[in-house]
Amino acid sequence: MRLVLACFLIAPLAACGGGDDTTTADAADVGFNKPSGTLKANSSNAEVGDADLTSCPTDAATTLAHTLMTTVKDFQNQTPVPGATVTVFKNNAVDTPFDTQMSNSDGNVSITIPTGTTRYGFKMIETVNQFPTLLLNQYVKPDAPATTTDPASIQSVSNSTAALLPALIGQTRTVGTGVVAGALRDCSGHEISNFVVTVSSTSMTSAPVAGAQAFYFSLSPELPVHHKQAEAAAANGLFMVIQLPAAPTAYVQAWGFPTAADLASGEMKLISELAVPVVADTVVTGSFEPIHN
Repeated sequence: MRLVLACFLIAPLAACGGGDDTTTADAADVGFNKPSGTLKANSSNAEVGDADLTSCPTDAATTLAHTLMTTVKDFQNQTPVPGATVTVFKNNAVDTPFDTQMSNSDGNVSITIPTGTTRYGFKMIETVNQFPTLLLNQYVKPDAPATTTDPASIQSVSNSTAALLPALIGQTRTVGTGVVAGALRDCSGHEISNFVVTVSSTSMTSAPVAGAQAFYFSLSPELPVHHKQAEAAAANGLFMVIQLPAAPTAYVQAWGFPTAADLASGEMKLISELAVPVVADTVVTGSFEPIHN
């Protein structure tokens, strides 16, 4: 996953191809076909039961200021990223940060999260070696201590990563488009399988933006594969959507069949939606989870 994201971001002129060609007879296949099974929960790539879509806790705003001690790391090799400017903002308000800090020589950074925060996100910029990266939909648990290390690390994509992997899925990213990627987990923290994703222009409705193409990842190695090999998410819950035109707000949606009755009816249900900004030549990641209050 880490290698391929950088391939789309940094090597748009090199064909990211290998195996079957996705640009000819399969041009209409954009990764939004109906899954063949119901949504399942997985742990360590092994199925553990039905996906839990109902027990997610209600979001609660922070009642005190929290100090987050975290480390900026490279998305591919997990090494620290020094000198990264990290801005932190409520919800998706990327342009109105509540804190801005720079990671030290060990990649460490200290962020102040103010009282009254529910969801928040990060923007990471390091102009020498890293590509601009957003990490959205983070949450401070109500019982978190005043000084917390959750998340322990925040990850940005390296420019040099693209050189490590030539091509996999027969695509060439269009310059100026964005990428959305991540993993979908259920209310119990298990990765969900058998869902499909799109990026929609309209909330709560499937209205895929022009050009959006979704891909899902094999289990070993964790790399995106052709739609003929993976029409829906595997047990790792990993996905990415490419060729996204820049937009102030778009909606990353996951659809699937929660029950056998839904599968029999053939009517997919919207199970997850996250509003995100789509930024040109930038990767947007986030915490993707079932819809809840």
